[in-house]
Amino acid sequence: MAKTAFLTRAYNAAAYLPESAGSVLAQTDGDFLYFLCDNGSTDGTREQILSLAARDRRVVPVLLDENSPMESMNLLLCRVYASGCRYFAVLDADDRYDPAFHAEAVSALQRTGAGLFLCGSRFFSGEDACGERRFPGDIALERPDFGAWFARLHVFLRAYWAKLFDLRVLRDPPLLLSRELFYGSDTIFALEAFARCSRLALSGRVLHAYRMHGASDTHHLSPGRFHDDVRQRELTAALVRQNGWETRENRLFLDRVFLNACADTATLSLYERDRDALLAEIFTSPALREAWEALEAASAGWAERSRLARVAAAARIAAEQTKGGSS
Repeated sequence: MAKTAFLTRAYNAAAYLPESAGSVLAQTDGDFLYFLCDNGSTDGTREQILSLAARDRRVVPVLLDENSPMESMNLLLCRVYASGCRYFAVLDADDRYDPAFHAEAVSALQRTGAGLFLCGSRFFSGEDACGERRFPGDIALERPDFGAWFARLHVFLRAYWAKLFDLRVLRDPPLLLSRELFYGSDTIFALEAFARCSRLALSGRVLHAYRMHGASDTHHLSPGRFHDDVRQRELTAALVRQNGWETRENRLFLDRVFLNACADTATLSLYERDRDALLAEIFTSPALREAWEALEAASAGWAERSRLARVAAAARIAAEQTKGGSS
């Protein structure tokens, strides 16, 4: 029985898959299965996956006819849970892991008894490094301290990658993606896994590389994205309350996260044909007003200086220019 299940979902990722999949297959601890899923690609991704599976028996090809990110992830999670593996890690099809990731992550979980391992990430565009995110050192964090660390941990818990999960945390009951939202479903998954843990293993090492480019979901306006922003805030706030981590600082932190999410969505909405309706939905939202007022009360002028305020000003200018052009 393999120790770990790695998982990568790929859609038209032929340009990146040799490097990303190669980084998994080159791990110094090679005791794993690798579920490689093609989500209906048309660029040769499927052929690459089949070729890798023919050369390496650890590769388990999963071939789907459509690009259905949530459905495919839940299908693959069920395959992982049934695999008998002890640990689980995800890698995006355009990212890569350091060769020591698996060995160091397993060692940390076994040494500390933690349910989740988190490491640092290096960000790059093309071949150029764009910065990194890491912990100050190796830390075994106990559950009573999770609330005090929540704001610092949140940025590391917003995606699947740069983590090794102990599957005993995820299997009982099986943790799947919420169907309540599309954008941000990975964040809710990671936060729910975090909430199930009694201990975390944090590594000061950078063992993951994240490729920054315009094709990522962050840079695309998915249908109902603002609804997902609001729902993600609600689900995260409920999780914080239920686990006894609600403090004034954590509430204000989640308000800042939400306003930044609104700014991202509003920026993308500026370039849409139904811009006015999309922006009206955002800027007349009771959820936005509630977060805005809370931050203003906590620090006079904070919200007015925020990136969201600059986006709102840009939206007003764009609306005035549209009116001027139609008169």
